[in-house]
Amino acid sequence: MNGLKIGSFEFDIEKAKSELEKIGAEKIMIQLPDGLRPKLDRFLEQFDQEIVVWGGSCYGACDLPEDIGENDVLIHVGHAEIPNLKVDYPIIYLPGRSIRFQEIPQELFKRLEGKIALYAPVQHLHQLDKLTEILSEEGYEVVIGEGDDRIENPGQVLGCNYSVRVEDADSHLYLGTGRFHPLGLSFSLMRDVLIYNPSTGQIDKVDEKERDDFLRKRFASIVQAEECSKIGIMISRKKGQRRMKTAEVIRQVGEKEGKEIIPIELDEINKNSIDDLNLGCAVNTACPRISLDDSGNYDTSLLTPDELMIALGRKDWEDWNMDEID
Repeated sequence: MNGLKIGSFEFDIEKAKSELEKIGAEKIMIQLPDGLRPKLDRFLEQFDQEIVVWGGSCYGACDLPEDIGENDVLIHVGHAEIPNLKVDYPIIYLPGRSIRFQEIPQELFKRLEGKIALYAPVQHLHQLDKLTEILSEEGYEVVIGEGDDRIENPGQVLGCNYSVRVEDADSHLYLGTGRFHPLGLSFSLMRDVLIYNPSTGQIDKVDEKERDDFLRKRFASIVQAEECSKIGIMISRKKGQRRMKTAEVIRQVGEKEGKEIIPIELDEINKNSIDDLNLGCAVNTACPRISLDDSGNYDTSLLTPDELMIALGRKDWEDWNMDEID
């Protein structure tokens, strides 16, 4: 692919141009995630059409504008489509593809055994074929799982969905950077997950100790929620994060258990929008990362829906699961 290169990522501009031509678009809106906004000029110079830049948030393909005004199409940069998320306007998805892939160290082969399941975020999905070829040549059996209706590609993990997990694999290998995705995958499987960073060649692992350390922090929030008399329900206005059925179940159960439940509708969830309400506890039905990865930034104790059920005695502590959206 001869595309636009920005840092260690490449974007298939020619494919986007081809789709724009098919649509006959004259006015386009472009939506960039925070990390790419400083590179706006690089994208603007690629297109001849009249361009409007979306100035709102872009946390993922779950975070699409309500509408695109007078524009003909949205170009969403950085993520892949969420198939079961429907909008009333055309979208061209322009995910970034990592162009770095270090030679696999021998140590990685030594830490794998049996049937190996592979996983990656969208930026590294195209590298799963190369990794499969390398592992197969070493004599390993490789499998890549299919996801549910929220997942566009085999092997793709989202921070809110791990349905591509392969339960009967002997080893689980995540190709990518960061820890939240492999941590979520590890909880989804309740198994250790090896991490290979193709950009640096480094090997890491999410193991039982890391899961236990994470759970201790989550259980502290659950204990705090047991004492809260008022509990907020955070309900996102973002199309791909809006879980109204979940919020309604929480409201009904909470009220039956004698709690005052306060629904909170938000487009942008941040520290001030929650902490200023002075509730003490709130249940997050939006992006799971807010309660599981960002909770340390809040004074309010943030819980997942299942964690509230544990706090209310409707589920056992042993039933804790990583929050997912299907």
